[in-house]
Amino acid sequence: NNDGDNKATSSSELLTQLLSDISTPQSLQDLFVLTTIVVIALEILNQLVYHVPTLLQNLLTNDEKKKKKAIPVRGKHLDNFTVKDYTFIMINKCMTGLFVYCYFGYLWSVRKLEEDDSHGDCCNKSGGQGIFTTTNLSIHNTILPLPLLFIIYDFFYTLLHWFLHMKAVYAHVHKHHHFQKAPSRANIDAVNVHPLEFFLGEFNHILALVLVVQGVGTVSVGGYITVGYRGMDVSWVCAVLFIGLGGILAGLNHTRHDVVLSVPSSSVATDASSDTDETSSSSSSSSTNNNTISDSKNSSKGYLTIFDSKHHDVHHRIPQSNYGQYTVFWDRIFGTFRDYDENDRVNPAYQLDPMTGKTVVVNKSD
Repeated sequence: NNDGDNKATSSSELLTQLLSDISTPQSLQDLFVLTTIVVIALEILNQLVYHVPTLLQNLLTNDEKKKKKAIPVRGKHLDNFTVKDYTFIMINKCMTGLFVYCYFGYLWSVRKLEEDDSHGDCCNKSGGQGIFTTTNLSIHNTILPLPLLFIIYDFFYTLLHWFLHMKAVYAHVHKHHHFQKAPSRANIDAVNVHPLEFFLGEFNHILALVLVVQGVGTVSVGGYITVGYRGMDVSWVCAVLFIGLGGILAGLNHTRHDVVLSVPSSSVATDASSDTDETSSSSSSSSTNNNTISDSKNSSKGYLTIFDSKHHDVHHRIPQSNYGQYTVFWDRIFGTFRDYDENDRVNPAYQLDPMTGKTVVVNKSD
């Protein structure tokens, strides 16, 4: 318990120091410059996420039959933004600058402590080389923390997202985001949310970083002792990869690009083959399997799906499912996962004009 209290005290002190530092004139100037850079970076990222998948597909194959088609539009697309949409988008883009400032400010605060010898001489007060040094980069502090960061982030985000869909809360905060039933504008549609929701979602990254770096102390509950872990070093490269990859995945979730990231898994192939037999013999088992197995095509080929942009598209049409941001790992555990069904009805009137990005029928009437 003392270990947990010490970590809580340390985190509290770091937060107090960060809030004190950010109020100085120099920090406010730095924050303004950083916010400007981040807003520009978001625009570049949005264009890359929106266009690069199609360009890569055209470069990799000239066979039209082998090219992946865009995800069909099954819900009504929000063709035109209102003043409220543009206001929320701009507020959230500016808020991203504050988030990035606090995110790296926390990492810097952790890695500069004199009494903390777990980070070597990366940037401590006794002659350290600064937070952005490359001399201490390793697989242990750059690659290994990444999966843990994403899993911890999505645990809290899944719970937050589920809470925002509660009837008493939904209409006041999250409903705005669901006016868009068929996201297509990448990060633009991704950040078109209520500022309160955006704040909670973005700063959830800092919570994940704190838990991975600080660890979880020993906790005693009802006489039983649950042992946490000490925490691990997270390099600045790992921190950049976390929010960078997160921005890309969130953007892909709000496009019509059919992007799937999978890893080989022999156990999935075995499970999928047995489940396929069950689904062919019973329609009721088909419904159950649809909520417990990843993409059936990938499963049958022996791959475990880590990310599938179609899963979030399902959420925009069927909100009580797929609450995860980057993965549906926790949705599978909590029983809220719903797989994408390519046989769902597609309304031709809802399809988008590739030139304008708006509903084809609307363009014809114009």
